[in-house]
Amino acid sequence: MLLFQNTEQYYLFAVYHDPQKVTLTDTDRELLSEAKKLIDKDVSIHYTITEIARHVGVSESKLTKGFRVIYKAGLFEYLENMRLDKGRELLETTHKSLKQISACTGYRHPNNFITAFKKKYGTTPGKWKVAR
Repeated sequence: MLLFQNTEQYYLFAVYHDPQKVTLTDTDRELLSEAKKLIDKDVSIHYTITEIARHVGVSESKLTKGFRVIYKAGLFEYLENMRLDKGRELLETTHKSLKQISACTGYRHPNNFITAFKKKYGTTPGKWKVAR
């Protein structure tokens, strides 16, 4: 028997195990595009699934399942990738400190940014910057 700590875990499990059960209308696709634009607008903002769903006018279930089907990533996976890409861009184009870059990309603690960056790019932000 599977136990889930919250609704979000259940939706993520359901989408991973049967994403084809999602039926998306053209309107749903437009609303999911709006959700993506909301995230893209400022990656430093910490939205909840409920906030995004309410903002664009779609159910949480449709949002989480539909987003994964269209963009091949869950909402938070997508957001983390956008944050790390923005962080890499800032490392390459500015002289901001890691603390400033962390804040600009929505990480409250630089160590969390460093850990996520290393996981994605295989090196720390400091080493990345020196190598560029």
